[in-house]
Amino acid sequence: MKNMKLFLLSTSIVLLAFTIFCCKKEVPSKIPITTNSEKALEYYNEGAALAQKLRHQEAVYYYLKAIAEDKDFAMAYMQLAIVQTTPKLSFKYFNKAKSLSKKVSEGEQLTILAIEAGFNNDREKQNDYYLELIEKYPNDENIHNTYGIFLYGLRKYKDTIKHLKIALKLNPKLSQPYNMLGYTYRQLADYDEAEKYFKQYIDLIQNDPNPYDSYAELLLKKGAFEESIEYYRHALEIQPKFIPSIIGISTNLTLLDRHEDAFDELERIESLSDDPGDLKRMHYAKAVANVDYRNFDKALEELKMSMSISKEIKDDLAFGQDLMNISSIYLMQDDFENALRFSEKSIDYFERADISQELKYYIKRQMFVYAGRVAWRQNDIEKLKKYTEKYESSAQKTLNLNEIRNVHELTGHINLLEEMYEDAIYEYHQADLDNPIILYFMGMAYEELGDYKKAQKIYESVAHFNSLSDMNYAFIRKTALAKLDN
Repeated sequence: MKNMKLFLLSTSIVLLAFTIFCCKKEVPSKIPITTNSEKALEYYNEGAALAQKLRHQEAVYYYLKAIAEDKDFAMAYMQLAIVQTTPKLSFKYFNKAKSLSKKVSEGEQLTILAIEAGFNNDREKQNDYYLELIEKYPNDENIHNTYGIFLYGLRKYKDTIKHLKIALKLNPKLSQPYNMLGYTYRQLADYDEAEKYFKQYIDLIQNDPNPYDSYAELLLKKGAFEESIEYYRHALEIQPKFIPSIIGISTNLTLLDRHEDAFDELERIESLSDDPGDLKRMHYAKAVANVDYRNFDKALEELKMSMSISKEIKDDLAFGQDLMNISSIYLMQDDFENALRFSEKSIDYFERADISQELKYYIKRQMFVYAGRVAWRQNDIEKLKKYTEKYESSAQKTLNLNEIRNVHELTGHINLLEEMYEDAIYEYHQADLDNPIILYFMGMAYEELGDYKKAQKIYESVAHFNSLSDMNYAFIRKTALAKLDN
């Protein structure tokens, strides 16, 4: 069986909602915000407060009002880029912020550079910019919070905890660190500590939906599906248009094998939002549920509807991602011709997109990974080795941790095909262990070595991985469950 991990171009970036200070001549303790309008600053502050609570669509309204008051408000454009639901608008507003960066403070310039590095998937540069910000503004709780979130993405969980706790020491009323500490301890499988922070998050902002949504996701992970649904419902009572909670409910229903109820839940999104990003999320979530249901034709239909939305809003980057998602569904069915055809077609749209050459190069490199996965499914070890070698040479130049993990994954596939099972396990341990399909392959390797106890333990972890709207998990869940029945 082949790793079907989707090639996901992440356009979600770290939230930066800094405490607002007007620029002064003396060195500020926190990042100053440059604007010529007190009213614009007021609107910006309101938007930042909402964005801090992950109420992004509400934040958009205030950022736009801030820009209406000050058309050269660089940080308002940058924050507006962060809260968009489609990549085209994210890059549009970020490029505007970047064009104004020479007019702002040093702290704002570094922030924009950090976000640009994030867009380009250059984690080394991004890390350096955040460290420079911390050095210059050590008492800005939002920088520590942002850096903690960045480290979470790198899976450096001990350092994540360190900086999130510094943020809380500086400002115990800052809500987001409680949320991220909950997720971090969840990743460490310390569910008691995760629950503690999620409940503190709820206590801090009881009238916001996200704390209940986050705690519901912990319950989902623990397999407490009915209780998870109750918390998601509570989030929706507070904010009926909180789309993540609808997707959370549908995931619980899918894992309860109530697929029709899951589809009905997701279809509510159409009556609640006309935002293209929300509608695309709906179609993707429905595709995931259909993969779990083993209705691949319907999954393709949903992804093609998502593609139609991308075409309508003329978002080439989103269109390219849609093509890659469709390609992955074909690969799940061993339709190698269509898998390669759609992946190759996606490159044209990524090339057309208004993104940096660095990001375009990064995307092209990932095509070696995808081609290697196709070769793996075809049992073509020569092609797999060729693509792995090409990808490894480029990945070593970037030292991007995600790319290094991809090299380990492809090398693990080679070892598995060559029946070098101990080597395969070694490589998979260094790959993306948040991908349940890689865990499944590790279980296969243990099984081939005759270590059935370890194999069964891994298959059980895969079967009950319980991740939120996850295409990889949807593909492998029932296969892992079948292993447990043997």
